[in-house]
Amino acid sequence: MRKLKVIRYPVWPLLMVLILGGCERPKEKAIGYDHVITVVCDERNWAACEPILAQTLGKIYQTPPTETLYTFQRISPNDLNTNILNKNLMILTRLEEKSGVTPQVRSMLPDSTISNMRKIPKGYYQQGDAYATGQALVVVVGKTLADLRNRLEINQDQIFNFIEQKMYERNTAFIYRSGEQFELAQDYYDQYGYYLRMMHDYVEIENRPKDKIVWLGRDFPYRWLTISWAAPTDSTLEYQLNDLLTDTFGKKLRDVRLNRDYLTSESIWFKQYSTYKYFGLWESKSEVKGGPFIAYGFYEPVKDRVYLVSGIVHAPEKAKMPYIRQMETIIRTFDTEIFEAD
Repeated sequence: MRKLKVIRYPVWPLLMVLILGGCERPKEKAIGYDHVITVVCDERNWAACEPILAQTLGKIYQTPPTETLYTFQRISPNDLNTNILNKNLMILTRLEEKSGVTPQVRSMLPDSTISNMRKIPKGYYQQGDAYATGQALVVVVGKTLADLRNRLEINQDQIFNFIEQKMYERNTAFIYRSGEQFELAQDYYDQYGYYLRMMHDYVEIENRPKDKIVWLGRDFPYRWLTISWAAPTDSTLEYQLNDLLTDTFGKKLRDVRLNRDYLTSESIWFKQYSTYKYFGLWESKSEVKGGPFIAYGFYEPVKDRVYLVSGIVHAPEKAKMPYIRQMETIIRTFDTEIFEAD
């Protein structure tokens, strides 16, 4: 029997943790694509909710051509059982009597839980590993169409961060499933004081202490990973990172330049660092070659440095976003303290 523990807003937006009994069999691994969110939702509700989710989960990126961060697969309530192990599962409903979603939700959650959720304007349900290991499950229940939209609007960042967290957990297990280069990572820590978990098939292309850059890569689909840094100045962090970005792509990497027409940035919180996350397109100065790039820029106080950890992809005729997300997973292992890998 499942037991539900409810943590009420304002402690959290309303997080209900599903605790499975000790006698239950170990869960299977979640299935499907990392970038697909399976949505159980009536057509009218979906028409109202999809534009809100598109602001975060459905963001469009130039790769080129264009790809979305996540795509949505809306299914009938009758198909929920056959999709119950999917990696990303979302249920959106107003619990109308005639809706096919209503009996599905009522079979998953006790009436008292649904009642409590609906009383709290910011209430919604999220659970990791609910029916499968690595799964992200989100349920949003509104009283009216306006209420359903409002709950998504208020909680879209929290829902986005939750689904992203589960994606990074799955990606980390996938990337390092064949091992990793502990000695190479240790060498960089000994030489420069930072640690980055290195995928097993990356090789060092250049290591130039005077230019303050380490450059690694792997074969097709081609991926380059760079760590560059600079001493901080009195300028704003954004200004310093713009200089480091320009210096890295065009000078330190002599044959690579960024297409400024497609360069975007956003402020995020990465570990203990206030960080600028960059995304855009790169191109070769000497060849007809290019693709997407991603970078994290931040000030690191232990070494008193401004860092730019970046990755670029060249994968003609292939979807680029999965490779970018893998590189982003590696970038997010950056640390100035050594830890033991799981």
